[in-house]
Amino acid sequence: MFFLKFTKKENLIVLKLTNYEGHFKIEPLYPGWGVTIGNTLRRVLLSSLEGYAIYSVKIEGVDHEFATIKGVKEDMTEIILNLKKIRFKKKMEQMEKEEDPGEKFNIIINNEKEEITAGDLGEYIHLFEIINPDLIILNKNKFISLNITIVIKKGIGYVPSEENEKHINTEHINTEHINTEHINTEHINTEHINTEDGTISMDSIFTPIKNVKYTIENCSVSKNSTYERLFLEIKTDGTINPKDALIKASNLVIRHFKLLSNKKISLNYNKKYKKKKPTNENYFKLRNLLNSSLERKNLSVRTLNCLKKAKILTWGDLIKSNTTNLLNFKYLGKKSLEELDLIMKKLTIYYGMNLEDYNKNKNKNKKKNKKKNKKNI
Repeated sequence: MFFLKFTKKENLIVLKLTNYEGHFKIEPLYPGWGVTIGNTLRRVLLSSLEGYAIYSVKIEGVDHEFATIKGVKEDMTEIILNLKKIRFKKKMEQMEKEEDPGEKFNIIINNEKEEITAGDLGEYIHLFEIINPDLIILNKNKFISLNITIVIKKGIGYVPSEENEKHINTEHINTEHINTEHINTEHINTEHINTEDGTISMDSIFTPIKNVKYTIENCSVSKNSTYERLFLEIKTDGTINPKDALIKASNLVIRHFKLLSNKKISLNYNKKYKKKKPTNENYFKLRNLLNSSLERKNLSVRTLNCLKKAKILTWGDLIKSNTTNLLNFKYLGKKSLEELDLIMKKLTIYYGMNLEDYNKNKNKNKKKNKKKNKKNI
């Protein structure tokens, strides 16, 4: 069978491989499988691979993200944008250790350098390797010193600052002189937790994948040219090798499909389960309308008086009539009928409307109320 041939190692060929870019060729594929595999891998690569990013930042003397820092060219917003671009890679010796909720690092910059780069911060971030050390974070005066605290976390995809702000722990509150045992964390306002001690939540770009492209070409197998060849291009930020990224994404897909390939799949069928009929909101609206008085819809006095004489008091009474019957009533002329037609169109009701379902439900409710009254007696 063709699918047995697909399991050979020669099916995947590496055309180009660097720390930042990888080009791969997969062939032969059964007709239609190029899109299936290419699109699946692309979506998983872009959305589901883990990475590291700064979760929150605190600079001593800065209260909020729009503040300016004396002796620093950039304001806090620009500094945050630059910090967001730093790409982190966990050092090999730390890989096997258990992950903490977040790695906190205190960085003290008291050198005479005017241009501070990501590499200068990296001297204090001993658990991680910074892939882009030349990235400029800020420009300052020579004799200005800065005390920066950052928290680096592991995550997936992109997480906005608002989401990170919700999960800032009470650790970020300055608890050096506070007995935290007696603090009721339920009453802490997490919306403003980042401004009380200067801890500012940031947008976190965890995904290590920058871009994924795939193209499909026809290829021939045993003189059959309907088979397909898949070309896959993967660009990363350098924190993961493109080949490793492809392997991780493939394993993620395999693990999820293994859940469906298990022969011992058990069907949890509950006999007592019955589908509930969806509640019809239109029915309740119609019921309230039919029972409501005609006076509520601002009908003219002349039309109302004529309808009252004919013992038509509600909209339910009106739709049971027709135009020929109404014309027989005194003083109800064409203008009054036109007035009624306009309002009835707005209310989506009409003469001779079928009220069988309404009456059935009405009778059911009456019976239920009678039973309840008997029980109460």
